[in-house]
Amino acid sequence: MTFEDHVVSGRYRLLAEIGRGATSVVWQADDERLDRIVALKQLNDPFGSADGADVCEPAIREARLASRIDHPYAIGVHDVFEESGSMYLVLEYLPSRSLTELLADRGPMPPDDVARLGERIASALAVAHAKGVLHGDVSPNNVLVADEGVAKITDFGYSRALGEELSDHGMGVVGTPAFLAPEVAAGRGGGFPSDVFSLGATLYMALEGRPPFGTGMRTTSVLRRIVQGRLIPPTHQGPLTEVVLGMLGNDPGGRPTMDEVVELLRSAVNVGDRQAGRSPRRRVRGLAAAAACLTVVGAVVWTGSDGTPEPQAASAHPPAVAIAGPSGVIAVPDGPVTVLPRPSAVPPSSRAVPSPAPETNTGRSGCTAHFEITSVWTDGAQALVTVHNDRPTRMAGWVVSWKLPAENDIRQLWSGTLSRRGASVAVRDVGWNALLEPDGSASFGMILAVPSGTPGRSDLTCRQS
Repeated sequence: MTFEDHVVSGRYRLLAEIGRGATSVVWQADDERLDRIVALKQLNDPFGSADGADVCEPAIREARLASRIDHPYAIGVHDVFEESGSMYLVLEYLPSRSLTELLADRGPMPPDDVARLGERIASALAVAHAKGVLHGDVSPNNVLVADEGVAKITDFGYSRALGEELSDHGMGVVGTPAFLAPEVAAGRGGGFPSDVFSLGATLYMALEGRPPFGTGMRTTSVLRRIVQGRLIPPTHQGPLTEVVLGMLGNDPGGRPTMDEVVELLRSAVNVGDRQAGRSPRRRVRGLAAAAACLTVVGAVVWTGSDGTPEPQAASAHPPAVAIAGPSGVIAVPDGPVTVLPRPSAVPPSSRAVPSPAPETNTGRSGCTAHFEITSVWTDGAQALVTVHNDRPTRMAGWVVSWKLPAENDIRQLWSGTLSRRGASVAVRDVGWNALLEPDGSASFGMILAVPSGTPGRSDLTCRQS
């Protein structure tokens, strides 16, 4: 039986797979009872827990919170149900592409189009904030753009009500790394200003064609740059750039509210209105001063001999970044990445063991992948894979595949989407790190379970997706 013949919950006939993430698959489906097309988001438990609690609770939370947001620029949630060990969310179906896909295909957008798109998404998020809901993962992956230009925010999978504490599933810092607010990247948790920052980072990418803190480096380096405010100075200038840079302020209290963002973006579309002295003008002028400070800092800290941004030495006491994982907390101070084990995960007698030499594929597929063990402990390791575009043209997506050595397993993955068949695994981009310019690179990381204590060697194959 093919999936086209599969009917879920007695009414939803699967038509096509339209999206896939680390823990979910999104299907286009025909609701045969109401004669309408819907999107079915199927959530699976990545750790295979027996009771399904790890997938049930977040699915119900997402449905509950997203159903509060009744707005023309937010994807609606119709229902949630469980079947055969999976949780399903029934969502509004919008024939569209993500903003990530649109930018990979067409490049940066005109400022007026970015402002209009931003105003619509901000208006939906403002309603969410007014109802006490924090989105938690505003990024180009979660902005859907239809052919007629309609834009909608989707995926409230990381959302929470203000004051609500999420259950600890070992995920630590959650969200799309390149678009996290500094307070979230530093592990301090987020609030409504964090959504403002993430939307600003999303609009920056729409204007510039790249995230504000870069992608061609380790994920932990991106997080460190965000925490330290090392913004890459934008090449575009204008009223919209001023607004976006104001949204990217390091101090959460200095950012505009989402309601103010709506007015600022509306004002930025018409420069004449702004110069005529309408009410948003004063706020834009204040944000311009903050934007100028950010630009100056970026220009001083990030300078390269060839004119491209390059990292300089970090300050003597930079803020640390921490990502919690099943085997410990990856602490990222200025310097080498270390792993601080949780007491229950690694016994006090654990010792570091030598790591194998890095592996790089030697194929001629247009890209190479470099595998490096960055930290080891008694029964596990942290690994980094860097993907490099060797072609003279832009690469719009990549896939790295390899065979896991005996007794090795992947416990956690970030900045990539994992597929596997037995010991054979493949990791593809997650959208925001898909686009690689000639000689550009991106990376993803993982926590490996290594019962033998010594990580095996891995031969990688890289190709364009």
